[in-house]
Amino acid sequence: MIKRIKGVIPGFSESFKLPVFYFLMNASFAGWQSFYNLHLDHIGFTSLQIGGLNAIFISTSALVVPFWGMIADKLGNNRVLLLLTSVCAVMVFLIGETITFHWMVVFIAVISVFHQPSGAVVDGMTMGYIRVNPRFTYGQFRLWGSAGYAVASLVVGFFAQRNSGVIFRISAVLFLLLSLFNLFTLPARPVKNRNLVTFRSFGVFFRNARLLVFLLIILFYGMAVSPLHQFINLYYNDIGAGSSFIGSVFFIQAAFEVPTFLLGARLVKRVRPEWMIMLAMAVSAARMVLYGLITTPEWALSLSIFHGITIAFFLIGVVEYVQARTPDHLRTTGQALIWAFHYGAGITFGNLILGYLRDTTGMLRAMHIHAVMALAILAVAMCFFRFTRER
Repeated sequence: MIKRIKGVIPGFSESFKLPVFYFLMNASFAGWQSFYNLHLDHIGFTSLQIGGLNAIFISTSALVVPFWGMIADKLGNNRVLLLLTSVCAVMVFLIGETITFHWMVVFIAVISVFHQPSGAVVDGMTMGYIRVNPRFTYGQFRLWGSAGYAVASLVVGFFAQRNSGVIFRISAVLFLLLSLFNLFTLPARPVKNRNLVTFRSFGVFFRNARLLVFLLIILFYGMAVSPLHQFINLYYNDIGAGSSFIGSVFFIQAAFEVPTFLLGARLVKRVRPEWMIMLAMAVSAARMVLYGLITTPEWALSLSIFHGITIAFFLIGVVEYVQARTPDHLRTTGQALIWAFHYGAGITFGNLILGYLRDTTGMLRAMHIHAVMALAILAVAMCFFRFTRER
């Protein structure tokens, strides 16, 4: 069947397909994740349960990313992406059909296995394409993901005002569109050997003491800045914002990522990536301090314009720092480790801590506790960069 369908829409180069992949993939993710915590809160889950579910969703990346990377090297990136997104379409729909905690645990665990590697697979495709087409940059493609996230957050937020369950149906449709676009534009030959991610190749990084320390720094930093990721919707909910307003928050945050990715792609060529990382850390800590003082949604919204620095500057700086210290044939393995340490382990533990703090101290005080953690990590990072630069 695939042989007959393949090539129905011919002539699409990867320079066109990759932005579509990023746009639809991040729109699909934003469609349900931007409002997932609110949905769980509305149906009676505790903050600790919500934090646990978020932790389950993120925690699998350390294992599933290299696993699916090896599968992609054998079957082809596009074919693996087709499988991942097709399963996600089904699982996201099922999540919206349950209100019991034990079934939610099962569904979120399954979708994490298929959703977490999607970003790494597309990143692997992008890095592979850039290697043979150096006129392109990672930021040029990744910014389309921010655009997709922004549009979906705004649109889904409008529909979620009356029924939070609708977010899962919209997201499932977006995943299905991504699957269909990928299916109808499958290359004649499988695109392989782009990811080059294996468990054995991790040893190269773990034997590099400086790189290992850096990965541990971004792990603890991930724990510190977890309030600025998916839990930010519960912060706005606690200070009186509705679903439509929260959708606008995610729209503005993601919209400002687009120019920041473009600016960061140019800036990293002029300054050391360490400076971009430290700037992102400082801005993130300042945001959490201010969030902990603000109780009016409209005032808090003004801080959304700095989200681009929190995300884009940090991601570009970290990618550039790791890639510069990584052998060419292991570049995507380095990318996978960024996901595993910062998002997989760091934000996983951060969500658990944050869930406990919201239940016991409230979201405003939790913001300040995490801000102190972020400032401590910033101080460690400054010492680390100074020490390694001098040596």
